[in-house]
Amino acid sequence: MEELGLGPNGGLIYCMEHLEENLDEWLAEELDYYLDDDYLVFDCPGQIELFSHVPMLRNFVEHLKRKNFNVCGVYLLDSQFIADVTKFVSGCMASLSAMVQLELPHVNILSKMDLVTSKRDVENYLDPEPRFLLSELNEWIAPWFKKLNKSLIEQVDEYSMVSFIPINLRRKAAYSMHWLK
Repeated sequence: MEELGLGPNGGLIYCMEHLEENLDEWLAEELDYYLDDDYLVFDCPGQIELFSHVPMLRNFVEHLKRKNFNVCGVYLLDSQFIADVTKFVSGCMASLSAMVQLELPHVNILSKMDLVTSKRDVENYLDPEPRFLLSELNEWIAPWFKKLNKSLIEQVDEYSMVSFIPINLRRKAAYSMHWLK
Protein backbone atom coordinates (compact mmCIF):
# COMPACT_ATOMS: atom_id res chain seq x y z
CA MET A 1 0.00 0.00 0.00
CA GLU A 2 2.79 2.41 0.91
CA GLU A 3 4.79 1.62 -2.22
CA LEU A 4 1.81 2.25 -4.52
CA GLY A 5 0.34 5.06 -2.44
CA LEU A 6 -2.93 3.18 -1.82
CA GLY A 7 -5.32 3.46 1.07
CA PRO A 8 -6.99 0.43 2.72
CA ASN A 9 -9.75 0.02 0.12
CA GLY A 10 -7.38 0.61 -2.79
CA GLY A 11 -5.00 -1.96 -1.29
CA LEU A 12 -7.78 -4.54 -1.06
CA ILE A 13 -8.89 -3.92 -4.63
CA TYR A 14 -5.29 -4.16 -5.83
CA CYS A 15 -4.91 -7.53 -4.03
CA MET A 16 -8.19 -8.83 -5.46
CA GLU A 17 -7.13 -7.74 -8.96
CA HIS A 18 -3.82 -9.56 -8.47
CA LEU A 19 -5.66 -12.69 -7.32
CA GLU A 20 -8.00 -12.47 -10.30
CA GLU A 21 -5.07 -12.18 -12.71
CA ASN A 22 -3.56 -15.36 -11.21
CA LEU A 23 -6.67 -17.53 -10.84
CA ASP A 24 -5.61 -19.98 -13.53
CA GLU A 25 -2.01 -20.23 -12.40
CA TRP A 26 -1.34 -19.82 -8.71
CA LEU A 27 -4.83 -20.50 -7.32
CA ALA A 28 -5.49 -23.54 -9.52
CA GLU A 29 -2.20 -25.05 -8.37
CA GLU A 30 -3.01 -24.38 -4.70
CA LEU A 31 -6.50 -25.89 -5.01
CA ASP A 32 -5.08 -29.13 -6.42
CA TYR A 33 -3.83 -30.00 -2.93
CA TYR A 34 -7.36 -30.37 -1.56
CA LEU A 35 -9.50 -33.50 -1.68
CA ASP A 36 -13.11 -33.74 -2.83
CA ASP A 37 -14.46 -33.88 0.73
CA ASP A 38 -12.39 -30.96 2.06
CA TYR A 39 -13.96 -27.68 3.11
CA LEU A 40 -12.17 -24.49 2.16
CA VAL A 41 -12.94 -21.19 3.82
CA PHE A 42 -12.07 -17.94 2.08
CA ASP A 43 -12.45 -15.20 4.65
CA CYS A 44 -13.11 -12.01 2.74
CA PRO A 45 -12.72 -8.51 4.11
CA GLY A 46 -15.92 -6.78 5.07
CA GLN A 47 -15.62 -3.86 2.67
CA ILE A 48 -18.87 -3.82 0.70
CA GLU A 49 -17.03 -2.39 -2.32
CA LEU A 50 -15.66 -5.86 -3.06
CA PHE A 51 -19.23 -7.12 -3.44
CA SER A 52 -20.98 -4.15 -4.96
CA HIS A 53 -18.59 -1.98 -7.00
CA VAL A 54 -16.13 -4.34 -8.64
CA PRO A 55 -16.53 -7.79 -10.24
CA MET A 56 -13.46 -9.52 -8.76
CA LEU A 57 -15.19 -11.47 -6.00
CA ARG A 58 -17.94 -12.61 -8.36
CA ASN A 59 -15.29 -13.69 -10.87
CA PHE A 60 -13.50 -15.59 -8.10
CA VAL A 61 -16.73 -17.42 -7.21
CA GLU A 62 -17.38 -18.23 -10.88
CA HIS A 63 -13.84 -19.60 -11.18
CA LEU A 64 -14.42 -21.93 -8.23
CA LYS A 65 -17.72 -23.11 -9.74
CA ARG A 66 -16.00 -23.85 -13.08
CA LYS A 67 -13.51 -25.99 -11.13
CA ASN A 68 -16.51 -27.97 -9.77
CA PHE A 69 -16.35 -26.59 -6.25
CA ASN A 70 -19.62 -26.30 -4.37
CA VAL A 71 -19.67 -22.73 -3.14
CA CYS A 72 -21.75 -21.14 -0.39
CA GLY A 73 -21.69 -17.59 0.91
CA VAL A 74 -21.75 -16.85 4.62
CA TYR A 75 -22.52 -13.25 5.54
CA LEU A 76 -21.57 -12.16 9.05
CA LEU A 77 -23.44 -9.26 10.57
CA ASP A 78 -22.14 -8.04 13.91
CA SER A 79 -24.77 -8.36 16.64
CA GLN A 80 -24.24 -4.70 17.52
CA PHE A 81 -26.32 -3.96 14.39
CA ILE A 82 -29.45 -4.99 16.31
CA ALA A 83 -29.00 -2.16 18.78
CA ASP A 84 -30.33 0.27 16.17
CA VAL A 85 -33.00 -0.64 13.61
CA THR A 86 -31.46 1.67 11.00
CA LYS A 87 -28.14 -0.18 11.28
CA PHE A 88 -29.96 -3.51 11.09
CA VAL A 89 -31.83 -2.56 7.91
CA SER A 90 -28.56 -1.32 6.44
CA GLY A 91 -26.96 -4.68 7.31
CA CYS A 92 -29.91 -6.53 5.72
CA MET A 93 -29.52 -4.50 2.53
CA ALA A 94 -25.77 -5.20 2.41
CA SER A 95 -26.44 -8.92 2.90
CA LEU A 96 -29.08 -8.85 0.18
CA SER A 97 -26.63 -7.04 -2.11
CA ALA A 98 -24.01 -9.76 -1.56
CA MET A 99 -26.63 -12.45 -2.25
CA VAL A 100 -27.68 -10.82 -5.51
CA GLN A 101 -24.13 -10.09 -6.67
CA LEU A 102 -22.67 -13.53 -5.92
CA GLU A 103 -25.73 -15.63 -6.82
CA LEU A 104 -24.87 -18.28 -4.25
CA PRO A 105 -26.65 -20.28 -1.60
CA HIS A 106 -26.31 -17.97 1.34
CA VAL A 107 -26.31 -18.17 5.15
CA ASN A 108 -26.62 -15.02 7.25
CA ILE A 109 -24.98 -15.15 10.66
CA LEU A 110 -25.58 -12.71 13.49
CA SER A 111 -22.16 -12.89 15.12
CA LYS A 112 -20.78 -11.93 18.52
CA MET A 113 -24.01 -12.72 20.35
CA ASP A 114 -22.03 -12.98 23.59
CA LEU A 115 -21.59 -9.19 23.41
CA VAL A 116 -25.33 -8.44 23.29
CA THR A 117 -26.35 -6.83 26.55
CA SER A 118 -30.09 -6.51 25.95
CA LYS A 119 -31.43 -9.86 24.79
CA ARG A 120 -35.06 -8.69 25.15
CA ASP A 121 -35.97 -8.07 21.51
CA VAL A 122 -33.22 -10.01 19.71
CA GLU A 123 -35.59 -12.60 18.28
CA ASN A 124 -37.36 -9.83 16.35
CA TYR A 125 -34.18 -9.53 14.30
CA LEU A 126 -33.39 -13.20 13.63
CA ASP A 127 -36.24 -13.66 11.15
CA PRO A 128 -37.42 -10.09 10.85
CA GLU A 129 -41.14 -9.39 10.68
CA PRO A 130 -41.65 -6.56 8.17
CA ARG A 131 -44.29 -4.73 10.22
CA PHE A 132 -42.02 -4.69 13.27
CA LEU A 133 -39.08 -3.29 11.28
CA LEU A 134 -41.24 -0.67 9.56
CA SER A 135 -42.78 0.48 12.82
CA GLU A 136 -39.32 0.74 14.44
CA LEU A 137 -37.91 2.64 11.45
CA ASN A 138 -40.81 5.06 11.36
CA GLU A 139 -40.38 5.70 15.06
CA TRP A 140 -36.69 6.61 14.71
CA ILE A 141 -36.53 8.38 11.34
CA ALA A 142 -38.05 11.66 10.22
CA PRO A 143 -41.61 11.38 8.83
CA TRP A 144 -40.64 12.34 5.27
CA PHE A 145 -38.71 9.04 5.02
CA LYS A 146 -41.80 6.86 5.61
CA LYS A 147 -42.19 6.03 1.93
CA LEU A 148 -38.50 5.10 1.66
CA ASN A 149 -38.74 3.03 4.85
CA LYS A 150 -41.72 1.14 3.44
CA SER A 151 -39.85 0.44 0.18
CA LEU A 152 -36.74 -0.81 1.98
CA ILE A 153 -38.74 -3.14 4.21
CA GLU A 154 -40.72 -4.41 1.23
CA GLN A 155 -37.42 -5.29 -0.48
CA VAL A 156 -36.21 -7.24 2.55
CA ASP A 157 -39.58 -9.00 2.83
CA GLU A 158 -40.12 -9.60 -0.91
CA TYR A 159 -36.96 -11.64 -1.26
CA SER A 160 -37.77 -13.62 1.93
CA MET A 161 -34.10 -14.41 2.05
CA VAL A 162 -32.85 -12.28 4.91
CA SER A 163 -32.94 -14.13 8.19
CA PHE A 164 -30.14 -14.67 10.66
CA ILE A 165 -28.69 -17.51 12.69
CA PRO A 166 -27.24 -16.32 16.01
CA ILE A 167 -23.72 -17.42 16.85
CA ASN A 168 -22.33 -17.25 20.33
CA LEU A 169 -18.96 -18.97 20.35
CA ARG A 170 -19.06 -19.17 24.13
CA ARG A 171 -21.97 -21.63 23.97
CA LYS A 172 -21.84 -25.20 22.65
CA ALA A 173 -25.29 -25.00 21.04
CA ALA A 174 -24.46 -21.85 19.10
CA TYR A 175 -26.88 -22.69 16.30
CA SER A 176 -29.87 -23.22 18.56
CA MET A 177 -32.16 -20.58 19.97
CA HIS A 178 -30.85 -21.39 23.45
CA TRP A 179 -28.21 -18.69 23.11
CA LEU A 180 -30.41 -16.54 25.38
CA LYS A 181 -29.66 -18.64 28.46
